[in-house]
Amino acid sequence: MRKLGLILGAILIFFTSFSYIESEFEVIESKNVLNEQELLLDINSASRGEMLEVGISKGYVDKLIEYREITGGFLKLRDMVRISGIGDKTYERLKVHFKEPYNVKYKSFNINQADDKTLIYYGFSKKEIKDIREAQSKNGIRNNLDLKKIIPKSKYEKLKNYIRY
Repeated sequence: MRKLGLILGAILIFFTSFSYIESEFEVIESKNVLNEQELLLDINSASRGEMLEVGISKGYVDKLIEYREITGGFLKLRDMVRISGIGDKTYERLKVHFKEPYNVKYKSFNINQADDKTLIYYGFSKKEIKDIREAQSKNGIRNNLDLKKIIPKSKYEKLKNYIRY
């Protein structure tokens, strides 16, 4: 009977210490979980290598970097769809690698010297670009009054600090 008591006592001690170790392990594990946002790349500063490392193809990496160089950066992730070859489906696949940008300012550009790609990157529609080209062929766009005749007021207000004439 005494042996049975010792065996039961040993088993009880074993299971009690096992559950203590298990709960201690869970606490330690939860402290090491990283915030998902910390794992995402900053679309405006991620290097070519970092983007390639997370599985973005070289072609898209080159396009993203070109966009940053021309405009100064992405104001929001959705701006990726302005890039030729990045539609809604590709945008959905790419956006999971990046956190939403913040505190970005576009570079200034000359409305009379900008090529179509630059104008598209700044958010001009094909019709607006056609109208800009028409105005340039006449007298050029000399000032904000000329530009306001071509683009909506809301677009002008967003871009007015970046446009030179």
